[in-house]
Amino acid sequence: MDGTNRSLTPIISEEEFLPYVQEKLQPLMAALSVLGRENITVNKLYYFTLVHEAEKLEVFLDDHGARSNMRWLFLSELVACARNLALAAFHLYHILDRYSDYLMGDSDQLRREFEDNTHKTLDYFASTLRNFHGALLEEAVAQGMKVEAGPLSAGEWNINVIPQLPYTITSEVAANEAERLIGIAQAYRKVAKLFRQHRLDRRFKAPSLAEIVPSKMNETMFADLETRLHNIQSEYDTYIKGGKVGREDPRAATLRGLTSIPMHLFDFLRWMAHFYERHESDAKKGVVKSKIAALAPEDQLMGVMLNFALRFAGKYLNEGIKVAERILSSFVTPILHELPIPKPQGFHARPATYVSLIVQEHGTDVFMIVNGERYDCRSVLELLQAGGILADLGIESVFFEGDKRAVDDLIILAQNNYCEDKDIPPELSYLKILRNL
Repeated sequence: MDGTNRSLTPIISEEEFLPYVQEKLQPLMAALSVLGRENITVNKLYYFTLVHEAEKLEVFLDDHGARSNMRWLFLSELVACARNLALAAFHLYHILDRYSDYLMGDSDQLRREFEDNTHKTLDYFASTLRNFHGALLEEAVAQGMKVEAGPLSAGEWNINVIPQLPYTITSEVAANEAERLIGIAQAYRKVAKLFRQHRLDRRFKAPSLAEIVPSKMNETMFADLETRLHNIQSEYDTYIKGGKVGREDPRAATLRGLTSIPMHLFDFLRWMAHFYERHESDAKKGVVKSKIAALAPEDQLMGVMLNFALRFAGKYLNEGIKVAERILSSFVTPILHELPIPKPQGFHARPATYVSLIVQEHGTDVFMIVNGERYDCRSVLELLQAGGILADLGIESVFFEGDKRAVDDLIILAQNNYCEDKDIPPELSYLKILRNL
């Protein structure tokens, strides 16, 4: 050894790097230029192409350490942002393309509202990406590059409806299909419960995303919700799709669709949160952050995330809960059990609420039977109505009919006098969470 400290990594000067960037930049600029044309309608394939070109350039820049070089930092950030936004738009087009497969024959108000809002949101992405195209062009010229990207043929990008081959595959009957479907429905309800626990089902009132991201919602949270739904979708496709239950029970396919739509919306939200946290949040200081924020204003970004994606993810999850609970109830063999009423005041607000929360936790039908009438235990109002009748009749016990799991928890609740004068027992600890949602 000669005693000198020589780096094993060769160094390329900024000027030597310039022609390489110029060459690699052309395909992305050509793809972005499409959005500047009049009367052009793009689709999922276009955004797939845009993601591909941006990703190729981003990898090239990162491999050469461009984000660690002040001269090439801003251009590298612009490319990363373009890729991020294109990925988010791709997920929205994917939902639109597959909507009829997800919810076959569905043409209700929710679908119309979602499609109208999705098209408006896609207009936002096209407009914002035009801003980034202009900024990339300006930065390229400022660095001494020539952008010679020729016009690209729109080709298949103008195709709005992609023809589908007929579905002709039927699978062999998988073992325990019914049990699998029950497990899928239960897993779906857990995701919806987690959504509520994160308080994502509530309207956020904040002056800026900085008040919300990452403290109340963030990339990790959305990635977790997306992954959980993806696992449910995968289990359906492996064990239910094409089988007897999948063919004969339309609720199964509907639940699959109501899994896929919020799944893609959470993936969309993950990329939007990533965009904000990585490129615009207060964690990023300096001139580059200010320039990016001017190209994609925070108030518009907040509207896309909260008023569009998060709102519709919640709507479709709520629809999915209804379907999941109908599936669960259909597979239940109900039992009948007599329980004492709460002492000393009967079914007033607190015990009625606890009964309702237990039934909602299990997601199956449970009824209180009074004078031959069945009162839905999901509803606090119906329980209060039944409680009034019990008080008038002076009855001290009542029958509950429904799923054994839910009734077993009601037995524990009754053994603890409906928590009127006792703490919530450990077996029902989930009530502490549910009552605060």
